Amino acid sequence: MKNRLIITVSDVHGTKAFNVHQIAKKLIVFIVLFVLLVIGGGSWFINNLSDKMETLKEQKQRELAKKEVEIDKKEKEITALNEKEQKLQAQNKFYSLQIKSKVEDIDALSSKLDEIESMIGLKDEKIEQLTKETLDSISDNTKYFTLLTIPNGSPLKNTRVTSQYGYRIHPITKRKKFHRGIDLRARMRTPVKATANGVVVYVRSRDRGDFGRVVKLQHSFGFMTIYAHLNKTEVKLGDVIRKGQVIGLSGNSGRSSAAHLHYEVRYGGKILNPKDFITWNFKNYDKIFTKQRRVKWESLVRLISEQHKMVLQ
Repeated sequence: MKNRLIITVSDVHGTKAFNVHQIAKKLIVFIVLFVLLVIGGGSWFINNLSDKMETLKEQKQRELAKKEVEIDKKEKEITALNEKEQKLQAQNKFYSLQIKSKVEDIDALSSKLDEIESMIGLKDEKIEQLTKETLDSISDNTKYFTLLTIPNGSPLKNTRVTSQYGYRIHPITKRKKFHRGIDLRARMRTPVKATANGVVVYVRSRDRGDFGRVVKLQHSFGFMTIYAHLNKTEVKLGDVIRKGQVIGLSGNSGRSSAAHLHYEVRYGGKILNPKDFITWNFKNYDKIFTKQRRVKWESLVRLISEQHKMVLQ
């Protein structure tokens, strides 16, 4: 009986005895110990894992805080750079406007000096004589050729000048500013024609900037014409244009108070008075050479004459 365990249970109904084998007793003890071990080990493992998780969490938080500090530092650096860039852009724009204004002033002054020289007769007699000799040698065919390649005549029919070339009070800003061309009266969508053969070097078909829709034509011998405030452009970049061809329709685009055409004539980067070119034709062919002294007509006319002769050969 030593390998058996007797368990006695007593109640109101009496007493009962149960015999349990010793192996079963050991098994129960083992199971109880195993359960206690599992519970203890699991508790230790969970506590240990929790500590590690807390440590990792704190480490991640420190890393995150460090990254946030770095990001904040980078953002401040980027903000500072953006502010510097904006300041530099503002300064660049300011200086560009100043340079542009000075260039216009110099050009306007140069133009005024030419006019004064013409008025009081301060011209080089040798140059005048050279011009006369050169002009006397030009044939009628060469004159017609010149009038095809150098801007002349009006880009609009039945029009008049509403704002002259030179300093004026701007109709929008109400400030004194040098007007680089002339304004010609025109109803909305009036055909605008090229004043000489040339190539389209610039087209802005959208209503943007001060000039709105614009067409620029490059002509022979360094001349350029500009047509601004258009309602519509009828040409594309690179198009070869013939004198009298419609390049656009007049309008009121850009900084403009009413429908009209802004027209400019330039030579080698110099801004010229377009009025002298608008009134230039075959009958008064020689007049332009004394009116527009900013163009080196002596050498230019010789070149035109030589090229025309080569074309005829």
